[in-house]
Amino acid sequence: MIAKKIWGLTLVALVAVGLSACGGDASADGNDEADAASAQVVAAEADMDMAEAEMDAMPQELPEGVTAAMVEEGEGIYGGAGICMSCHGATGEGIPNLGADLTDDEWLHTDGTYESIVENIMTGVTSQESSSGVPMPAKGGAAITDEQVNAVAAYVWTLSQ
Repeated sequence: MIAKKIWGLTLVALVAVGLSACGGDASADGNDEADAASAQVVAAEADMDMAEAEMDAMPQELPEGVTAAMVEEGEGIYGGAGICMSCHGATGEGIPNLGADLTDDEWLHTDGTYESIVENIMTGVTSQESSSGVPMPAKGGAAITDEQVNAVAAYVWTLSQ
């Protein structure tokens, strides 16, 4: 993402230099040309920001077997019957000395793949394995089905992407 922004800004700068080097009407005030070039640079940057926002809003490629409906269902279970937010927080950023942050790219007990997240939720984390010393029971201690675990795992997977 950063590389795209750098490339885009470089392109905008080249366009601005090119426009200012074009010359134009000999009787025109040089400041007007600079102002026009600046306005075009600003407009191009705004277009890039909008394009980047649109790319961020585009659906990410989900793991095989995971659907957008599963992710949506998993979000509801995460904050509801799954009681996940009790330890991991409403946004998945974790609660100090309780539940780990699920939004970053550092996975403590899995490799971050959808399948390993499912397995981790199904089996839980012992107090010895836990970074906080607080265990996570299988299925988070909630009475949820295996299908609901799959949905929660799908949602948790998206948090770190």
